[in-house]
Amino acid sequence: MIKYRKFTIEPYPTEKFPDMVSVRKGKKFSKRFISEVKAKAWIDTYYAELLIERGEKQVKSELEEIVILEE
Repeated sequence: MIKYRKFTIEPYPTEKFPDMVSVRKGKKFSKRFISEVKAKAWIDTYYAELLIERGEKQVKSELEEIVILEE
């Protein structure tokens, strides 16, 4: 078991994919990947998308404060 950025990566081997891993966060979220490298790439992408989403909201609120952006 490996902890990576608030996710848990556990081995989940099968006959066809001996390097398969399962990514978990909490009790409700679970996803499987062919390798640990693919799992870590997905986790990094997930956090990058969250950062972009939060940045968009922050920029909009800052522009609204100085009255450049009006909706």
